[in-house]
Amino acid sequence: MAKNYRYYLGRITKGGVLKTEDIIDAIMDPVIISKNLYNYTFTNMYYDEEKNYIYGKLVKYTLESEIETVLPEQHKESSVYVTHKKESSSPFILILDYMGIVYPHVWNNLLKEQFEKYFCELITQKHENFFVSCMVEPIVDLRTFIDRVSVLSRVEKISATVVPPNPLFGPVWKDLKDYLEDRDTKELTIIEKSTHLDGIKTKIQKLMTYFIDNEKTNLEFLKEQDYDISDAAILMAADGYGRAKLEGYHGEEKVIIKTRDNQKSFLYDRDPDKEEFYQYSLNEFRSINTERYLGH
Repeated sequence: MAKNYRYYLGRITKGGVLKTEDIIDAIMDPVIISKNLYNYTFTNMYYDEEKNYIYGKLVKYTLESEIETVLPEQHKESSVYVTHKKESSSPFILILDYMGIVYPHVWNNLLKEQFEKYFCELITQKHENFFVSCMVEPIVDLRTFIDRVSVLSRVEKISATVVPPNPLFGPVWKDLKDYLEDRDTKELTIIEKSTHLDGIKTKIQKLMTYFIDNEKTNLEFLKEQDYDISDAAILMAADGYGRAKLEGYHGEEKVIIKTRDNQKSFLYDRDPDKEEFYQYSLNEFRSINTERYLGH
């Protein structure tokens, strides 16, 4: 039985003069970066121009490694040195129409946080960090996030950082997106605090439940709701266009909830067929768009 990885869903946000074609170029003609004892690069790259997706692997390897061996005829232990020994290999799919990326968490070798870091460094280093930036932001599992937020008896602090998306937009944060674009804002950070006994008057718990209540929720219903700027920023971050954090209390217990800790994921083959992997991942992103009424 094939072993699986847990794959996480995120979005790539571009900054500076970085364009989609620059990301494609950085993956298909990659550089190599060195970090401590290891090197990182992309391998097995494949770009399907018709379906507009890229499959590849982010690999971690050593320049030279010592491997223990046995000399059977002499009944001795020995060792040999090998070059470019692979330590880890992380398959990924980048679906460009959604700027959506699916990538694994490889325990003890290449954690998802490390994948995000080195993936983006490989992109920016390709362009010599010249007025370019790249981030992988998590897409939140709304049901898990709602379950955690719903236990808060009061919210004392909300912080969120969001970036203008491309190409998608959501009806619940469209006004915020338009505001950022009208002002040519690259990034917006919101920090909201309250010392009031009841905390911040946020409607985020109620707003998020609309997305999983299919009986009464539709696009027009969502458009009619009022969205305060910090609530809209949280919802925008939950869709993969930033990051957010809520701090509050469950009774007397202090609780901190981060979008990053509630990322959408699934189990899949650790050595996937690229076309099957693409189709599975595509269905996941389509499902997210349908659930959250995201559109172009």
